Amino acid sequence: MPLFKYKAIDSKGKVVSGSSDSKSLELLMEKLKSEGLFFMEGRMDRQAPKPADEPAIPLSAVPEGKPRVNIAGFLKRKVPLDVLAIFTTQLSIMVRTALPLFEALGSLAKQQVRPKFKGIISQVNHAVQQGIPLSQAFARFPEVFDPVYLSLLSAGEATGKLDVMLDRIAKYLDFQREMRTKIRASLLYPSVIVLTSMAVVAFLVLFILPTFVQVFSQFEMKLPLPTRVLLSISEQVRAWWWVYLLVIGGGWVYFVRWLSNPSHTRPIDALQLQLPVIGTLVRNVVMTRVLRTLSALVSSGVPILQSLDLARASAGNAVFREIIDGIHKSASEGKGLTSSLYGNAYFPEQVSNMIRNAEKTGTLPEVLTKVADFYEKETDSTIKNVFSVLEPLFVIFLGVMVAGIAVAVLLPIFQLDAGIQ
Repeated sequence: MPLFKYKAIDSKGKVVSGSSDSKSLELLMEKLKSEGLFFMEGRMDRQAPKPADEPAIPLSAVPEGKPRVNIAGFLKRKVPLDVLAIFTTQLSIMVRTALPLFEALGSLAKQQVRPKFKGIISQVNHAVQQGIPLSQAFARFPEVFDPVYLSLLSAGEATGKLDVMLDRIAKYLDFQREMRTKIRASLLYPSVIVLTSMAVVAFLVLFILPTFVQVFSQFEMKLPLPTRVLLSISEQVRAWWWVYLLVIGGGWVYFVRWLSNPSHTRPIDALQLQLPVIGTLVRNVVMTRVLRTLSALVSSGVPILQSLDLARASAGNAVFREIIDGIHKSASEGKGLTSSLYGNAYFPEQVSNMIRNAEKTGTLPEVLTKVADFYEKETDSTIKNVFSVLEPLFVIFLGVMVAGIAVAVLLPIFQLDAGIQ
């Protein structure tokens, strides 16, 4: 018979822990209720061996009486970050109110409108009812719950502060979502300007210029050089547009494959950091992401070497991954976190000094959180400054392109008018 470890609340409101044999988690709850205890959470500590003829219950099985959900067809796409953040926040609130975990998961599964996520939570709920820890049940779906999420959750289970850790995970997910939203919103205006420029130029070159050719051909006059160049481009694009599309599409596919090679990614990432103005923005975004991840993990009691590995994976920049590799090596050799940072062009010296002092005073989690807060504000400010400069440049670029085409079209008209006079 399985042995379950549990936490419950007695009649005086005190949290008590213990273990008990039970055939299932539901029977354990009934047993605790009869003893005057309110069940909070439980997990299977050991499982008695099953007879050879008794089939094992797979994790994907659904309890009798509940509809089966086919998960296999939905696992190709990840769950949106905002959906995961809302789910984690709701689960944190339910756990804090001492609602049994399987009831909370069942309720949240019913609320989900996305079939994929609904099925995943249903399977997680079934696993929890079988006595599997929540972190292990979530680990079955790595395309939804990343290593940082699982590490924080495991730390919460180990310390008995699952509700606190779920709340911390929700805040971490909110940070990721807000960061992505800010970057996408900042890129929206330049993208619209570029696409508008391309559309305007294509319309003028492909549809407006050819009508003027018919007019100019009626008069024996030599067209100006800008007009001849644009007419040549217009004829080439109209005749061989499919070739240009194939070349652009093939070039894009080649570039994506080329960029997937780690040896090619490093120079691109280094170039991004060295660009004027843009380099500062990229560095601040990466620093914010790394420090926020490291702060959340270290504050939750995750071992420092494991925290560095997870922060490295979240960097998204090959140069900073190399920096974190150096920090990891230094920490594993007992030299501290900052011995490999001094003199690094991409890692500010003041941050290294703060982390070194935090190690000496035992305040590393607090310092990492404050530095992450500082860089988050710096990132917001840099995004505003960068795009406040770029926006007028894009407008000027569009204006110059349209004006150039207009001049190329109007020059022959001026020459024709002068000839008639």
